[in-house]
Amino acid sequence: MQKKGISIIGEEYGASEKVPENARNFNFLDQAILWFGAASLPAAWYYGALMAGFAGLPGAFLLIFVFSTLIFIPWALLGYIASKTGASSMALVRPAFGIKGSRLPSVFYLIFGFGWGAVNVFLAAIAMSFIFNAWLGWPAFLQPGYQSHMIVSILVICLLQGIFAVAGHKIIKWMEWIAVLSLIVLGAYQTYLVVTSWGFSSLLNWRPPLEGLKATFGSGIFSITYTITFALLIDLLIAYNWTFQFIGDFSRFSKKPRDGSLGPFIGANIAQWWWFFVGALGVVFLAVSTGSYNPVASDPSSTTTRLGFGWIAYIVILAATISTNAGNIYASALGMSNINPGHKSKMRTLLLISAAVIVPVSLVPLLSPNFVGFYIFFLDFLGAIVVPMWTLTLVDYFFVREKKYTGDIFRERGAYWYKNGWNVPAIATLILGTIIYWVIGYGFPRLREKYTAAIPTMIIISFVYYFWAKKAGAKTGAG
Repeated sequence: MQKKGISIIGEEYGASEKVPENARNFNFLDQAILWFGAASLPAAWYYGALMAGFAGLPGAFLLIFVFSTLIFIPWALLGYIASKTGASSMALVRPAFGIKGSRLPSVFYLIFGFGWGAVNVFLAAIAMSFIFNAWLGWPAFLQPGYQSHMIVSILVICLLQGIFAVAGHKIIKWMEWIAVLSLIVLGAYQTYLVVTSWGFSSLLNWRPPLEGLKATFGSGIFSITYTITFALLIDLLIAYNWTFQFIGDFSRFSKKPRDGSLGPFIGANIAQWWWFFVGALGVVFLAVSTGSYNPVASDPSSTTTRLGFGWIAYIVILAATISTNAGNIYASALGMSNINPGHKSKMRTLLLISAAVIVPVSLVPLLSPNFVGFYIFFLDFLGAIVVPMWTLTLVDYFFVREKKYTGDIFRERGAYWYKNGWNVPAIATLILGTIIYWVIGYGFPRLREKYTAAIPTMIIISFVYYFWAKKAGAKTGAG
């Protein structure tokens, strides 16, 4: 009997395998629901709180409903390419970077998966710390002496998500549905309490301090200080949205290209509109009620605690994070399979390895005295990688190849072999893009407060790669 829907993902097709037509069982609604669930996570709640640090709720609404929506368009186009070709996200980069050259983006893919896995684990561990506080009397997040107890919380979360990731996608699917529905109820009730307590107009009129919010990552000569500005938030928003890197891994199962692009676009946008809004509203409520804006304490667990919610809310936040993190574990497993496509490791083995690697990475946020600074640095670091990588992929497909990719994506030799498997123009431009982003972001911090690092990077590498690839005579063979 042929398997249907999400149950076939991760069991039959690796990163370098084409999904045949008879296995493409996801329609528009399936994709929209899947991505609504994938984007419904506490990290969105937390980033919504950061958005309010720019100009209060009006500034947050501009970022949420206008710029986040626009930023998702290029990301959704990756789903279109995956649907047309039946290729995973890591296979999509092969025509641009070469069969062997795609291993470099695969390494980046691992960074995305492990990094987001670690951030999500930390946010879930905050919820677990409140549960342990209620059950055992241990200090919860931000209470004196909480750091050592957070290690236990992190290890528990890693164990739970590892079990669910390896158990199978059917269990994950139902867990995600329950978590999403519970989060909607929790978020709606929080919004009701916040608005009825203070009135929407008073919340709308709140503004952050005139000197602006600053967050620091690291210490001493290795410290980086960020000022929360519109330009910085745009860069972080691009990094946040574009590091849903596994869009191709799911869109390749779509019946139609429209389903694999528009479905994720609608589902992810609706989820983020809602959760960014809840996060922004929650932190402004805390600022109005306490007299200080403190995004460190605006994570979902701390916010719900101040609003009087109990351990049931923490369980909901835990479930949402663990179910979403299964996608990061799966994406990382696919990245490993593309780095060494000839290896015969089973998908379940790669899932176990991915789940294990996330454990030590999840402890890294404890090394930073300020989670806000760590969170911003993490997104900024990912932006320097994801912006040039996906920009080059889109330029290659739509402009260099003129929307014509051949079946050589799935073969070792062929049109995408280039020089011993490496496409030098793409590899060199990818490295150039990362350098440009970092130079703007860290070499000229005052300039970065007014202008983004992502947009100049996109423009420069698009022109460089297009003309270099055309001069090199990149083929546009029939698809």
